[in-house]
Amino acid sequence: MRKSEKLFVMLVMIAGVVILNSCNKEEVESTNLKTISKDYLSLFSAFNTASEEEITSGDEDDLKSAETWTCLNVTIHENENGDFWPRSWTLDYGEENCETFSGNTRRGKIHVTLSDWWRNEGSSREIVFEDYYFNDNKLEGVKTITNNGENDEGHLTFSKEVTGGKLIYTDGTEMKWDCQKVSELIEGNDTFRFFDDVWSVTGSGAGVNRDGAEYTFEITDPLIYQNGCFYPVSGVVEIVTEGSLTIIDYGNGECDKVATVTTDGVTTTEEL
Repeated sequence: MRKSEKLFVMLVMIAGVVILNSCNKEEVESTNLKTISKDYLSLFSAFNTASEEEITSGDEDDLKSAETWTCLNVTIHENENGDFWPRSWTLDYGEENCETFSGNTRRGKIHVTLSDWWRNEGSSREIVFEDYYFNDNKLEGVKTITNNGENDEGHLTFSKEVTGGKLIYTDGTEMKWDCQKVSELIEGNDTFRFFDDVWSVTGSGAGVNRDGAEYTFEITDPLIYQNGCFYPVSGVVEIVTEGSLTIIDYGNGECDKVATVTTDGVTTTEEL
């Protein structure tokens, strides 16, 4: 074989090795991605403060500290000037994991401030987290809820905004998000009880996932929450991450812990 032919063969072999190594590297990198669909589900659940909102929506009959779950201590802080409003509460889940609704664990404190009775138009609620952990992942950010009054259907509506939202995992990776939602009380509006309430939630947001990739999400079919069900009983959320589409479908009205997740055409069933 002539020298030129040998040189050509060697170049082809080297190119093949480079391509093979490149493919292997891409394969390794793809398998090392940390973010999975359940991380988005966990993020949405972690910022669900329905129980805390219900606990801190009392009137004059509830002006005392109370215990709900055995591991949760609720303290109502009196105003120094004696005025009833604004009200503030500290919800302390303790320093060890406390198992609460739907088997989720919590620890740490949540501080809630309410400017006026929650059903009065214009009332504002601020929720702040202090060393607070949801299923061992630290949660940070501020959640603000504003009463917008009744819409044309006579339903109470609330703007709910999360700023600086972050879920920090035990390995140091983070799920970040900011969101703006609108909650509409579509059933139970005529009573002051919570057990018959049904909420319809719409909205959108954006953030950065555990791999540093930016994402956006939008509720394309309203999420329906029934009192007593921690997770939505129906509704659809679409998440776009650098061209990849994930669709979360919460079902057709059953109060369960299951959602159907479709990512780029591949469908799985996820336990919430």
